[in-house]
Amino acid sequence: MKLNDFEKHIDETILDRGYDYYDEGRINEVIKQGDRDYLFTVAGTEVYQVFVKFDDQGEITQTGCDCPYDFGPICKHQVAAFYVLTDIIDNRQSEGLKIERAIQQRFLTEVLDNLTKEQLITIIIEMAEKDEILKNGLMMRYSKGNPRQELQKCKRLMESIVSKYQGRSGYIEYREADEFADEMDELLEVANDTEDSCLAMDIASMLLIEAVEAFQYADDSDGSIGQLVSAAIDAIENIVTNNMDLDIGLKTELFEKLVKLSDESVFDGWEDFRIDLLQIGIEFAEVESLRNKLNQKIEAMIGKFAKNSYQRYVVEALLRIELEIKSRYGAKAEVDEFIRQNLNYSSFREALIDKHIKEKDFQSVIELALEGEKKDRDAAGLVARWKKIRYTAYKQLSQKHEQQQLAKELLLDGNFEYYQELKALDPGNETALYNGLKQELKALKDWRGKELYRTLIVDAKDLDAIMDYVRENPQSIETYAGMLKEKFKDEVIEIYQAYIKGAAGAARNRRDYQSVGRIIKQYKKIAGQKNQDKIIQELVIFYKKKPAFVDELRKV
Repeated sequence: MKLNDFEKHIDETILDRGYDYYDEGRINEVIKQGDRDYLFTVAGTEVYQVFVKFDDQGEITQTGCDCPYDFGPICKHQVAAFYVLTDIIDNRQSEGLKIERAIQQRFLTEVLDNLTKEQLITIIIEMAEKDEILKNGLMMRYSKGNPRQELQKCKRLMESIVSKYQGRSGYIEYREADEFADEMDELLEVANDTEDSCLAMDIASMLLIEAVEAFQYADDSDGSIGQLVSAAIDAIENIVTNNMDLDIGLKTELFEKLVKLSDESVFDGWEDFRIDLLQIGIEFAEVESLRNKLNQKIEAMIGKFAKNSYQRYVVEALLRIELEIKSRYGAKAEVDEFIRQNLNYSSFREALIDKHIKEKDFQSVIELALEGEKKDRDAAGLVARWKKIRYTAYKQLSQKHEQQQLAKELLLDGNFEYYQELKALDPGNETALYNGLKQELKALKDWRGKELYRTLIVDAKDLDAIMDYVRENPQSIETYAGMLKEKFKDEVIEIYQAYIKGAAGAARNRRDYQSVGRIIKQYKKIAGQKNQDKIIQELVIFYKKKPAFVDELRKV
């Protein structure tokens, strides 16, 4: 998150408490440790320290607090620090708050250069004895053994990282998940650096299994565990694609490792990852014996999932892998037949439709689309896709009547872009088309009809209809005041005032008060300074017992 919009990313309760800390001046010390590296001392129930680092784009790259709060990623002390830091950057330094600069330390290399080899060894051993991860990392990087020993060293390092972050609770909280993933990612660097492709595959596979298991013992709210899984799968793909010039024996060994990995029970419930692994297996399909084994594996999995309607997407994905293999290595007639056998799956129907479009056989496109609409009638998204394909085919065949019927049907389904198609189909008759649709859509009472009606009148810049809409939906005054102010200025100001007062009455915390202030600033553009001052004064008098609200109003 960026410093200039951090409020959007933080729980409202924490944001309000942090603002109160900031407003009360509870930050009593700021130490600037670098150009964009700050340490804050915050007075709470105890004295806590907050650190914040940000980059030249204003993105907060690191932040933390030593308070015991563990119900979310950001605490109120950090929020207070963010507000103060924003002031510092904007040259609005808080009264009485001094910014100290950290004393520059000698470079570490300068210190180490003056030590003997024996002293350095002693220091490293002492540190390694206190830090299991450091010890295992040093052993992994600098002691060389056979592949089995190397894999065991990687396993010990991985286990020490997991143990470090799980701690006593056995669970990795949100704020530590990203650092956990970063340390685990170092194992992939080892896999990428090794020249032994089978060892590299074993390391990446081991990490992938642990990363998927981590979904059960780590908070992945920011997606860092998911990214680790993706990185491991990418590493496996790179290992395979970079070793396609190996002899058949090593290729077969890598293939067997990949298939064995896809069988791991850890992927039960995470079938997408299993499919990703089998997709990588296509790289081996140029070898007929491996291609046959891959097909057998896929067929076995299809048999396992075919009876489960909830796993339909898995079966379709597996069939697509089969199709890709047949497209690369099979005869054209075999590929065409395989597609026809699987038209119940949308991706296969689309593949055949694409084939007919390239052949300019638009009548077959229409037939396939109509079949798809009938088959998928309970899936609105798919039905819309088939209708749009059918419309394109009608257009290619210049079937104007069918186009008009289907364009209106698509429009009423919520696809407003087809209004332009309807106008193009009947040039010179746009006014009658607009008036007819306007009446038809206004009569609809569902949310889609109302949204289409609003979109239609705005597209036509029908000010009278838009004003009627705003009268019924006063919360939309912010959006349409600019369009309406010339023709309906007095009424627009009246509705805007009522809207502001309603928002003020519903405001419960400082963020709400700030939102009211934002609305008033927009109101000024329509009503002018005099009217803005007037409504601010009315609200200040009415809400005089809410000092935080009055404070925000006076900032407008």
